[in-house]
Amino acid sequence: MSLRKILVLDGVTAVCRFRDDGVIMEAEGMLSPELMERLAKFAHWYRRMVSGNTDLLSLFSQMRGWSPSQGWVVQGVATTVCSVGNMVCLFENAEGALNEVMQALREAAHE
Repeated sequence: MSLRKILVLDGVTAVCRFRDDGVIMEAEGMLSPELMERLAKFAHWYRRMVSGNTDLLSLFSQMRGWSPSQGWVVQGVATTVCSVGNMVCLFENAEGALNEVMQALREAAHE
C-alpha cells in the first residue's frame, strides 16, 4: 500500500516510512520536512521504548502474545500518533476511524 493511499483516509494528515535508524525513506502529508523528520525520529525512538516495555511485560506477567509488539498508539485530545513497524501516521481524532488507519499501516508495513 502506498503512502498516498493511507494519506487519503479520513483524518490522516501525515504519514511516513522510516529506516531502522529513524531516517525518512518516504513521506506524504501536510507537515513541513523538518516536522516530518521529527515525527520519524520520535516514532523510531518510541518504537524502541515500547519494544523494551513489552518484553518486560511479557517476562514479568508470564503472559504470551505481548512480544514482539505489533505497534503503538499515543492519543491526545484532538490528534493521535500511531505506528506499525517502520510506518508512522498523524491522525485527527474527530475525522476518521483509528482502526481503519491502523489496518492500513499494518498492510503497508508488511509490503
